[in-house]
Amino acid sequence: MSTSNQWAELTAIYLRTREAHGEHETAKADLKKLMPEDAKEATGHGIRAKRSKSGAISFEAQAAEGSHAPVQ
Repeated sequence: MSTSNQWAELTAIYLRTREAHGEHETAKADLKKLMPEDAKEATGHGIRAKRSKSGAISFEAQAAEGSHAPVQ
């Protein structure tokens, strides 16, 4: 694959983002541990966590207060 430009580009992205992905997954796991067992929703510091009926927790980034721009 040493002659493929696309392989080279994707390899660079993979290597650059690998550590960030690990940090992201660790943060999600730790946030889930902090959420009280009986809470359906928790918000703070720009994030909203929601617990589904099955118990799964999902996260959503929130726009800063006073801002009407969506968070991407």
